[in-house]
Amino acid sequence: MTMHSFVKKHSGFGVMTGCVLFLLALIPNWNFLYSVSALCYWMVFLTSWSRLSSRNKRQIFWLMIVALSALCVTFFTDMSLISFSLLEGNIGIVAMLTGVSLLGLLPDSAKKLEPAKGNRGIIHTWSSVHLLGSVINMSAIFLVGDKLQRQSGTMTMPQYSVLVRGLTSAGLWSPFFASLAVALSIAPDAKFYHLALLGIPMALCSCCITLWEFKRNDNSQTFIGFPIAISSLIFPVTLAFFVIIFHYFILLETPILSVVTLLSPIFVVVLLSFKRGLQNTTRQLKNHVQVRLSNMANEIALFLSAGFLSKTVSLALMSVFGENWSIFSDFSFIEAILCFLGICLISLLGLHPIIGISLMSSLVPATSVDNTLLAFVSLSSWALGTAISPLSGINLSISGKYGIDNFLLARSNWLYGTLMTGVVIVAMALLVYFLENY
Repeated sequence: MTMHSFVKKHSGFGVMTGCVLFLLALIPNWNFLYSVSALCYWMVFLTSWSRLSSRNKRQIFWLMIVALSALCVTFFTDMSLISFSLLEGNIGIVAMLTGVSLLGLLPDSAKKLEPAKGNRGIIHTWSSVHLLGSVINMSAIFLVGDKLQRQSGTMTMPQYSVLVRGLTSAGLWSPFFASLAVALSIAPDAKFYHLALLGIPMALCSCCITLWEFKRNDNSQTFIGFPIAISSLIFPVTLAFFVIIFHYFILLETPILSVVTLLSPIFVVVLLSFKRGLQNTTRQLKNHVQVRLSNMANEIALFLSAGFLSKTVSLALMSVFGENWSIFSDFSFIEAILCFLGICLISLLGLHPIIGISLMSSLVPATSVDNTLLAFVSLSSWALGTAISPLSGINLSISGKYGIDNFLLARSNWLYGTLMTGVVIVAMALLVYFLENY
């Protein structure tokens, strides 16, 4: 076995260890393990460098150049600000991604149903991807996409577009999505229920816009969709219910991000043990660690680099301008819209939304603005940015899996993105009005 294959095979155990240490750090007086968890993930990042995609390497290289430059500024202006916590940026997000990755092991309990056609097919396909994706994330695209491919043979661009829109719009509200994890990491005092109350109607607007656009382009009549199966939604709904119960009634001081990271693997292991037996479950978990977690190197590297960038730039600005410095003297409707549009523009240029969001968090410190509004900007820019960017992970995954041109796929969502921007602006205006008057 070569060193390269050895590192790849065992890096999954490093990812798992980092997640376990993160959860153990929730125990009172054990919070020092948070730093050890960060160290684990950084070790995985560094040892996996050779396996990263060339696109990610380029992005990470420039992120590190900017971050290290900011660190030099801090070093020469106020060295006392520098600490190990610089390496802890986005650790909670990476741990959550590790925990929810186990949801991909869930068995497909849906029975074979007749294909849904026309508007009904669009609604069923969007709903299936959206509701399943709100819990099992990217896995939902392949679960539904593979069945669509078997049903209709060659998939069409409208089918691909529905897959993208159904999944990305779940990022507007789902506590199991990386988008919410990022939002709550840069705005820890944000009110989740306020975000969900706005995010869910916005997600429904995503479906309505898709229906209108397909009817306008004469794609509705020929659309062959995936029929939604109630049985496949039982587990996601149950898990979401328990996350809410634990967050608001049992683990009151624990961030919802950590609750999701804790409950997701527990529920999966219990369900798999009940359905397949302990021995088969153990074998499946070991394979998951060695294969799926080992292949998380690109995600881990990107999130750690973006977190490091956010931390170092924030420190540099603090050391030069003072602790309460912000690029805006006030952060309200206009400022929020500018940040949203800026992050979407960065996404169109081919960068991951997390990079734009990290820069925003550096320039607009959470301590000086309303956290719910800041989190909403993060959520909405993530949901739209990943849909319209040709180089987003979702569009690239569909491109690689089904052989569709990722630039054509992204372009098919540009009208959708423009109309959804209008929805975001209206929702943001309502949120600002509510925050300022109640």
